[in-house]
Amino acid sequence: MGKVCPYCLLVVRNKVNELDSGDVLIVKTDHPPAANDTIPTDMKKKGNSVEVLKVEPGVWELKIVKN
Repeated sequence: MGKVCPYCLLVVRNKVNELDSGDVLIVKTDHPPAANDTIPTDMKKKGNSVEVLKVEPGVWELKIVKN
C-alpha cells in the first residue's frame, strides 16, 4: 500500500519467484494501474493466474496463483 509502479510490480515479481507452483500470493494495493493493468498483465504473461477484487474504494486485492 502506498507504493506506485514500477516498484509494486518489482516487489510482486520477486515474491512470486520465491513461490512453488500452486502457491498463492495475496497483494493489496491502492495504486489503480498496478491493480488493473501492470501486475495482472505481467503475471498472466508468465502463466500465473490472477484474480482482482476491489475490497473498498481505492483498494484492490490481487490473488496470484503461481503456475
